[in-house]
Amino acid sequence: MERPTANFYDGLAEVYDLIYEDWEASIVRQANALEQVIRARHPDAREVLDVACGIGTQSLGLAAKGFRVTASDISTAALERAKREASARGVSITFRTDDMQRLECCSPASADVLIACDNAIPHLLTDDQIRAALHRFREVLRPGGVCIFSVRDYDAIEHRGTRLLPYGIHQRGRDRIAVYQVWAFRGDLYDLDMYFTFDDGERVTTRVFRSTYYAVSIPRLLQLAREAGFEKVERVEGVFFQPLIVMERP
Repeated sequence: MERPTANFYDGLAEVYDLIYEDWEASIVRQANALEQVIRARHPDAREVLDVACGIGTQSLGLAAKGFRVTASDISTAALERAKREASARGVSITFRTDDMQRLECCSPASADVLIACDNAIPHLLTDDQIRAALHRFREVLRPGGVCIFSVRDYDAIEHRGTRLLPYGIHQRGRDRIAVYQVWAFRGDLYDLDMYFTFDDGERVTTRVFRSTYYAVSIPRLLQLAREAGFEKVERVEGVFFQPLIVMERP
């Protein structure tokens, strides 16, 4: 059964921050980590393109640091939330609705840095889709530009059966909210169901959002990046909350 990515993130838009223990702290921490990686590769970088911005977790922090950020996403609801968050913080970001496989709103050689964080790449379910997206990423970067994305280390996870992953408990108003995921593997693909259970002390309700991911290995992603024409492709550990893959357009 098809599980459209846009529908998944449209539904999640108003509760996505609950995936984090402390979303506000994560915005600052992730921006610091990304800036460190960007400056190590491209000290003069100014223009950042976030092609899977969601509700703005990375874009908000980078804009606050003075980068000129253009942020796109396939989910219109996530973009609306990101716009509200940017306005509330007084940061300037250009927002666009776009699909990271095509990036129709982007001109060639228009960005110094391109990012796609929070395991966005594995929403592309085949090697061919990933390779094509990476080709497009390279096209919109300037020569010497840097591409950064973060992914899960799927080699550390057994690709079979069903798994339960707890994401913690939050308090919002009267509601205690339990957040958890269920993964059901079918080869290298898995169906993900994300649950939010709300308990206000009198009534319990649960909302569930569904998507599908490709449990692609990091060595395979490194190879696909090289096939797409990137150079200086490497895995970076210990900086971000997920492994980073960093590469440069020649």
